[in-house]
Amino acid sequence: MSSSVLESEYVEPTRPYSLNELSYNRERMYKSLRIGKTKAQHNKCGHFYLVKENGRKERDIIDNGSPDTGFCSVCWRVSKTPRHLKSKSRYLIEAYGVEFFEEPKYLTYYLVDLETIYYKWLYENVN
Repeated sequence: MSSSVLESEYVEPTRPYSLNELSYNRERMYKSLRIGKTKAQHNKCGHFYLVKENGRKERDIIDNGSPDTGFCSVCWRVSKTPRHLKSKSRYLIEAYGVEFFEEPKYLTYYLVDLETIYYKWLYENVN
């Protein structure tokens, strides 16, 4: 078993997925990782991500009325990523940033997979 979600290989879909099924899979991932609808966005590094529901960062963003709390979880996660996986983590961050800067009009299997890997790496990956 891989020690990091970054070491997993992309698996092509073996069948078509409906938009309803993709939305369901996405919502299930949000629920399992306790991801809310509040977005953190950091001006200094440019990273953005949805924060944990009912977490400290979500409260800070709501209380301050600003998505930039000054402390970036993505930068922190990169600093904790093993050296041999740092380039994969940077590629993941870049791919997520390109695809999710604005909410996609249509979900695809690739987009749901990319978002799932991003949030698993950010919130549950333990090395």
